[in-house]
Formats: sequence, C-alpha cells, structure tokens
Amino acid sequence: MGIFTGIEVLFFVLGIITTLLGFGLVQLNKKYQFQWHTWVLSIIGCFLIVFTIAWSVSSVLEGEIQAANMGLLVFGLPVLVIFGITRRFIKKPVGS
Repeated sequence: MGIFTGIEVLFFVLGIITTLLGFGLVQLNKKYQFQWHTWVLSIIGCFLIVFTIAWSVSSVLEGEIQAANMGLLVFGLPVLVIFGITRRFIKKPVGS
C-alpha cells in the first residue's frame, strides 16, 4: 500500500490545476485587459472546471462510474457555454 491514497493525489492535482488556471487568467488579463463581467465569468468557469474534475475523479474512486459521467455532463457542459460567452466579451489585445 502506497503512502498516498487516490483522494490525496486528487487534492494535490486540484491545487496544481487551480494555480495554473489562476496564473493563466492573470496572463490573459495582461494581454486583453478584462472587464469586471469577464472576470466574473472566467472565475465561475474555472471553479466549475475544478469542481467537475473533483466530482468525476472522486466518483470513480468510489466506484460510481455513472455519477462520474453525469457529473461531466451536468457540470462540464456549462463550462463550455460560460467560456464561449466569456470569449465574446474579450476585447482586442492591448497595444493593437
């Protein structure tokens, strides 16, 4: 038996993903100068990405494959819609 269980690895990976998403948002803001509504939609979308991954992986670890699939469907599809709407709000790059 290993030192780390599946849930511990999941939380470690979720921390890495959250950090990378935050860093990515800051980098995009430097390039495109987000407005307040773009920030709100981006943060909601990033939260849903992390939540979807956490839900699906924890469901698989518990042996509930159908719950994992439904989590991807119910929580993952809105992420695509939210990021599609967010993309429409992003203006031209600063300095162009």
